[in-house]
Amino acid sequence: MANNIKKLTIGLLKCDTFIPEVKGKFGDIDQQFRNLLSTNTLSTKIELPVFEVAENQFPSKEDILNKKYNGFIITGSRSSVNDDNEWTNTLKDYIRFFSENKIKTVGICYGHQAIAVAMGGEVTTTSKGWAVSDHPIKIVEKNSFEKQHPKSFNDLFNGKSNKDSINIIFSNKQVVSKTPEGFEIFAYNDYSTNQAMYKKDQFYSFQGHPEYTPDLIKEIISRRRGLIPDDVIEDGLKRADKSNIDKSTFSNSIIDFFLEKQQ
Repeated sequence: MANNIKKLTIGLLKCDTFIPEVKGKFGDIDQQFRNLLSTNTLSTKIELPVFEVAENQFPSKEDILNKKYNGFIITGSRSSVNDDNEWTNTLKDYIRFFSENKIKTVGICYGHQAIAVAMGGEVTTTSKGWAVSDHPIKIVEKNSFEKQHPKSFNDLFNGKSNKDSINIIFSNKQVVSKTPEGFEIFAYNDYSTNQAMYKKDQFYSFQGHPEYTPDLIKEIISRRRGLIPDDVIEDGLKRADKSNIDKSTFSNSIIDFFLEKQQ
């Protein structure tokens, strides 16, 4: 049975660190991704080397070209992708390098936005304010991700049509306002027209946080009073209490993306 286990090495480009109070209870950002990916039901073991990119620690491009990694995940961050600083600009350069060399990359929240900006899209602060906690996203019918990954797509969306939705946890007030050329949006809602996007053999990204748990988002937003309006926090706490997201379906869809053979 052990011989059937697949192995992937996914580099985690970690774009932030939780504050000590959150980190002490839940572990840091990388732990959330280990927890998420470990829920997969695809008999796949994940090695997750971590790169503190916000501290300008990036993987060797030589190692990348030598196929040391099966791909990369870009995490969330409290920073803005529009910041003009060394690590943010270097990250965008790496994203373009990934694109040029067809290195598979998953973006989550900040990572989703960084991919968009690096590839010619735009990210802006929405007039709708903060999106926090558990919210539904709607599915675009007959999208390319579904065609390339029918099983994981059906597991993730339970065979739902574009009239239906799934839920994911959010923590953002900036959105992808212009989708880069060559990318396909496959999920949206009233808050943003681009909640998830896909480019075959290259990119797969969500605005939401599949790695977050209800207890984690409650802790995060409770500690951001003064930054996030109280009514938004209270609504977010209630949404988290009712949250019932199957993390394994998100984990499977991410791993299936990395397992897909390039054409």
